[in-house]
Amino acid sequence: MQNVYSGTDAEYEQLRGACGLVDYTGVGLIRVGGPEAAAFLGQVSTRSVDFLLEGQISAALLLKQDGTVLAEALIHCRDADYLVEVWPAQASAAVEHLTTAGAAGTHDVTVQDVSQEFRVFGIEGPQSPAIAQKFLPFPISSMSYASFVTTPWRDDLELLVSRSGVTGEYGYKLHVPAAAGGELREHLLSLGAAEAGLDAVDICRMEMRFANLEREADGVTPFEVGLQWMVDFGHEFTGQEALATQWKARLDRRPVCWLAADGLEAAPERGTPLTIDGEQVGAVTHAVYSPRLSRVIGTARVDSEVAAAGIDFTLDELNHPVQTVAAPFLVATSFGVPLE
Repeated sequence: MQNVYSGTDAEYEQLRGACGLVDYTGVGLIRVGGPEAAAFLGQVSTRSVDFLLEGQISAALLLKQDGTVLAEALIHCRDADYLVEVWPAQASAAVEHLTTAGAAGTHDVTVQDVSQEFRVFGIEGPQSPAIAQKFLPFPISSMSYASFVTTPWRDDLELLVSRSGVTGEYGYKLHVPAAAGGELREHLLSLGAAEAGLDAVDICRMEMRFANLEREADGVTPFEVGLQWMVDFGHEFTGQEALATQWKARLDRRPVCWLAADGLEAAPERGTPLTIDGEQVGAVTHAVYSPRLSRVIGTARVDSEVAAAGIDFTLDELNHPVQTVAAPFLVATSFGVPLE
């Protein structure tokens, strides 16, 4: 079957109302092993993995020395090693960053890019648990968020199945050996999933205020995109000193979410000025059109003095009013759907 999509609006409705199948072609997968693998990952990421148990996943950030974000990583703790998963748009930079750090010789560790060995598919939506259940030998309700299992499939193959959704709906990922990727994709479609592209996923992420670092994190620190919760200052890591300096100095600008007034036909570009009484006080960082809200919604960085919900701004170049709001923008459909 060809990789044919039905259009962003239809794909969005599939994610919010049924089950969307997301093809994560290009995802970065890095295997980290060796006696000092945990120490190495603690040094290169913003969260220590010392207390991560087998089958658990830690969401962390990879930073540059100046504290700016390089990539978001999901670190899977396995029996003999760790598997680091990185979004496709950040994969190349993350692979280079980790392999270079591993080759520096400061830790007894092996770092291997295994991205080409696997295909990764996501299933997202209120009906996704019923499909994920087909691959599991235990009740889906017992699988906690940020966990994974390996399970046999088709007798001679093994899948890694994780509960690591990104849309606010129930969501799972399946890692399969690359040679069987097409077979698994067809099987998921036969079970009722319908293909959804990353643009539709991006809309859902924005509605839940899951930061899209591929579009928002160019040259910024975690604090500037509201991801301080992913930073653990209890251990030493790359970029820590720069972040500590910024934290003490306080931010001139902070991230906010905003909802446009009715009538805006297209999402404004990144960098569009936000003004109050004609004075620029910030700029748009990312924006999308929400089908459920029938409005353009987005994020921005604004002067700290006006970084609060309920503040009225103007999209300067479009002369259109917006108002800051508390996130998330809406309640996911899965909130009212039992797992079983």
